[in-house]
Amino acid sequence: MNRNVLAGVVATVLVVAVVILGFHALGSPRNQRLIQMDARAVQRLGELAQQINTKWNLSNKTLPVDLESFPKILTEDPLTHEKISYRRKSDTQYELCATFATDSRNMQPPNVNDPSNFWLHSKGNYCFQFDATQQVQPSYYNPFSTIDLENPVLASSISAAEDPRALHSTASP
Repeated sequence: MNRNVLAGVVATVLVVAVVILGFHALGSPRNQRLIQMDARAVQRLGELAQQINTKWNLSNKTLPVDLESFPKILTEDPLTHEKISYRRKSDTQYELCATFATDSRNMQPPNVNDPSNFWLHSKGNYCFQFDATQQVQPSYYNPFSTIDLENPVLASSISAAEDPRALHSTASP
C-alpha cells in the first residue's frame, strides 16, 4: 500500500471516529433540538413566574386566578402548544406545569448548591412549585443546547417527522 493511500485511510478513520464521539458526547441533532425546546419551556416558565410574582406584589398580595391576563407567548407550552398549567396552592404558593421532551436531571453536572438545579425536570408533564414571597430562580441557558429553533432558517429545515412538537401526541403526562 502506498503512503498516500494509507494516509487517506487513516484520515478517514479519524474523521469517522470524531463524528461518532461527537454524537456520543452531545447526542443526535434531533436530541439537541428537543433539549433546546425544553430550555425554551424553562425560560418561559421562569419569565411567567416572575410576572406572577410581580403581579402578586402589585395587587395587594393576591395571586391571579388564572393566566388570562399574561402574554400568550408566556402561557403556551412550546412542546404541546397547549396552555401552561397554573394552580394556586395557597395565598402565596402556586405551581406551573409544562410538558418536557427530555429528562434534564441526567444532563446537569451534580452540584447540590447550584441554583439552576431548581429547573431540573423529568420527561413528560412536570410541575414547578413557586412561592410569590420568594425570588424566582434564574433559568440559566442549558449548555447542552446547540441549535436555535427560533432561527427561521434552522426551524424551516426541520422536517415534520423531526419536529419535536409532534411528540406531544405520544408522550404520556
